[in-house]
Amino acid sequence: MTENVPPPAPAEIAALFSRQSVWQSWLDVESALAATQAELGMIPAEAAREIAARARLETIGEAALAADIAKTRAPVVSLVRLLSRACAGEAGGFVHWGATTQNVVQTGRVLLMRRAHAALMRRLAAILDRLAGFAEAEAGTVTVARTNIRHALPITFGFKAGGWIEEFLRHEERFREAAPRVFRAQWGGAVGAMHAVGEAGPELNRRLAARLGLGWHEIPSRAGLDTFAEYVLLLGMFAATCGKIARDLYVMMSDEFGEVIEDLGEEVIGSSTMPHKVNSKIAVHVIALSARVRAQVPLALEAMQPSFEGDGANNQMLSALIDQACPLAYELAAQMDELLAAIRLRPAAIGRNLAMSGAFMASENAMMALAPLLGRTVAHDIVHHAIAEAVETGGDLATLIAAAPDAAGRVDAAMVRDALDPSSYIGQSVALARGMVGPARAAAARLRDRANGSASTGPLA
Repeated sequence: MTENVPPPAPAEIAALFSRQSVWQSWLDVESALAATQAELGMIPAEAAREIAARARLETIGEAALAADIAKTRAPVVSLVRLLSRACAGEAGGFVHWGATTQNVVQTGRVLLMRRAHAALMRRLAAILDRLAGFAEAEAGTVTVARTNIRHALPITFGFKAGGWIEEFLRHEERFREAAPRVFRAQWGGAVGAMHAVGEAGPELNRRLAARLGLGWHEIPSRAGLDTFAEYVLLLGMFAATCGKIARDLYVMMSDEFGEVIEDLGEEVIGSSTMPHKVNSKIAVHVIALSARVRAQVPLALEAMQPSFEGDGANNQMLSALIDQACPLAYELAAQMDELLAAIRLRPAAIGRNLAMSGAFMASENAMMALAPLLGRTVAHDIVHHAIAEAVETGGDLATLIAAAPDAAGRVDAAMVRDALDPSSYIGQSVALARGMVGPARAAAARLRDRANGSASTGPLA
């Protein structure tokens, strides 16, 4: 087990996709390419060492690179030009040997994506730990289940948390399975068929990827952008789960529900004009961020459809997409972690809402208690009509059920009354909630271990 590394702040992940960081990732790819080519005898080893020594943004100059890009409108051409000039002797002549712009730009962004992904998995670990705490502490806290936004059956809050855990575990599985497909280098020259380097091309492809800690494409087609689309789709699904949970909690904070609050301290201001209001600060942010992440999905599907063997328009879509989607998704995960840390249950309000439907919420239990004696369909009709009469007249539901024509003399009112106790009709809520605590914590530990021990490089590793 590697030492636990705390997740970075959202600003650090945003900075990861800044102009300086992106340009440095390109230089990292150029350096790795030269080192791998020297290893294969394609360029002199001295040239590769010189290229590696000069492949720093502070060496070639950020301002100088920006100025040259303004002239060429070809960022990688400008980068290669300045890196070549910075190298001593003839080493500059071997920069970008047999490569093309997309090889450098796409592989550089994959390196940044991988680092952001490792951080995202640490946040997912924190979310799972928070939910495990809820599932364990609130396994027996009876609350209202709602379907179609109306009272359904009694469950426990721990059961709700257990359902959220399992959904996040599915996301973890999807991310884990997708990672080997997504985090791959893209190297193959002008159209992907390795024209400029001959028979050594496939081995160069494999070794370059391995040097960078990435997978590789057997056919590095410049038109094969589906892996990026897949990753953004997974981010969108992850965002949808966060948004769904946040919206439930947001509604549960309303005055009519009042079942949870965000405990952010007394100094937090709810409204600029209404002193009595305590508005949500985090849930609303999660809901908004979730929508913004999901909005990236259509662009991902558009970007994965370049024409023929490659298309600059789609490459630009892809670059902008990754630079936005990864930091947004990370900020969302950080806010989701903060939301779960701030949520506090209000038992009195939960009890009040349970009492609102009272015995009606256990009507299924009464029906199932009658079913062996009367048959399920007859039992359902008896309970249904008795509830309608109780609502209209205010009569005692157990008495009305026992007195129904088909039940009279065959059903004991005390048995029905016991069956109508909502606090005792929570199914397997407690056991199911507790059953998710261990898997959540185990997954959180695996995620941290994997993220902390990943092959990522740089300050986020």
